[in-house]
Amino acid sequence: MATRIENYSRLNPTRVMEDFTARKPDMIVQETAIFLQLEEVEGHVRGILSGETASTIQYPFYQAFAKEVWKVHKHYGGGNPVIDEVALLVYKWKTRGLTEAVLNKIRDEVFAIPAPTP
Repeated sequence: MATRIENYSRLNPTRVMEDFTARKPDMIVQETAIFLQLEEVEGHVRGILSGETASTIQYPFYQAFAKEVWKVHKHYGGGNPVIDEVALLVYKWKTRGLTEAVLNKIRDEVFAIPAPTP
């Protein structure tokens, strides 16, 4: 514990503030871009759900699925790892009570990720 306190006692609050102030504009631009992407994804999912027979109480769960797929797609970029990870997400949310057909439709139409081949 003492070592940890010693490490933090060396920090200069003025230097930390200067560093944060210098990085803040780039951080704002980056976060704004991310939230715009997520807003677009949520809009697509709302459009899909409006045409489906899914219960409205489950809409937040479908949105959570879409955010997880977005995160996986952003992390891996594409290819087989994305296909496999999204297949696991479909299975996860199907076992939690969501309709597999709707999950697959979100995967296909919003993210254009193909179904895994057996």
